[in-house]
Amino acid sequence: MKISSVEAFRIAGSKDYVAAAGLRAPARPKPAGRARALRANSGRHLCVYPSQAETTLVKVSTDEGVVGIGEAHAPPVASITRGIVDDLLGPILIGEDPLQIEVLWEKMYSSMRLRGHNTGFMLEAIAGVDIALWDLAGKALGQPIYRLLGGPFRESIPVYASGVPGATVEERVAAVRRFVGQGYGAIKASVGRGDVDDDLEVIRILAEAVRGEADLLVDAHGAYDVATAVRAGRLMESWGVYWLEDALCPEDVSGYAALCQALDLAIAAGETVCTRYQFRDWLERRAVDVILPDVCRAGGISEGRKIANLADTYGVPWCAHVSIGSAVHLAAALHLAAATPNFLICEYPSTPNPLGDALLRAPLAPVGGQIRLPEGPGLGIEFDEEALAAHRID
Repeated sequence: MKISSVEAFRIAGSKDYVAAAGLRAPARPKPAGRARALRANSGRHLCVYPSQAETTLVKVSTDEGVVGIGEAHAPPVASITRGIVDDLLGPILIGEDPLQIEVLWEKMYSSMRLRGHNTGFMLEAIAGVDIALWDLAGKALGQPIYRLLGGPFRESIPVYASGVPGATVEERVAAVRRFVGQGYGAIKASVGRGDVDDDLEVIRILAEAVRGEADLLVDAHGAYDVATAVRAGRLMESWGVYWLEDALCPEDVSGYAALCQALDLAIAAGETVCTRYQFRDWLERRAVDVILPDVCRAGGISEGRKIANLADTYGVPWCAHVSIGSAVHLAAALHLAAATPNFLICEYPSTPNPLGDALLRAPLAPVGGQIRLPEGPGLGIEFDEEALAAHRID
């Protein structure tokens, strides 16, 4: 069996990601006469989000008719990862044995590493191909990916509701109460878009709303400096917040190490980190308590497993970062989560994803805060081909 074609294509669906994830500060009255000069977030580190849900899918086919599907984490410029797959990675793979996944991963990674392309878009494109190869291998062998990885440590994967939508604080309180009612044991809220003190007051109110029923996680999107993060983190500790995610810009590894020393709540980071080599620096410096690799960014399932195993040698758990993407993204994360001992919890969008269950024949929806592993071969998901075709934008 040989690889006969590699195709990358974009899909998109209508969704206001920023509002759905609760990334806009809720409306709050401003107290009169307050000096705010040292209390405002500058927005310097805030990233650009797409105007719609969009991603790159990768299709690897063989001369025997076996096909695998993967995904490259691609917001907001999916055309770049598509170009890397079509123009660089695809030609490397044509004619190769698709079951030599480790060998092919090294060929793809080595193609540009000495030119400095060992992270970012390059690793996202590799991730898309790698996931497709694992899906193909599972279909060829009649086994789900988690069995090819050595078997499941768990067959139900805990997930947290990511994003607390609402234009007002009251609407956000109603949202977290709804998520608790749906069985979620953890919920993630965002800060970093508005005034620091206003943000923190919202977190205090949300933490009180779920106290004793669910853990509150907080994502700062890299908006703080160390001093602000320590001040905010100590308040969050007093309110029972479980983790503070991406408190600082991702380049400040020393700052993250200082946070881990200064705070008792967990410091979580890693969605921007793409390889085991990069994670090694964080782990050696004790700069993170929980890592958050994204299987569609961090080199796919192959590299994701190496990252998880590396973290395990330091006694550090990992959580799956799953934000903007399709059902392939979620399914790949679930298989890796099942097959690694130090997995903690998986991210799950709190509002409907137009590229998720809407494109599948059978849903991957959580029940009581858990998702059962898909049992079919490979990723275990099957697209509704008409729905998928309707969302293609190439």
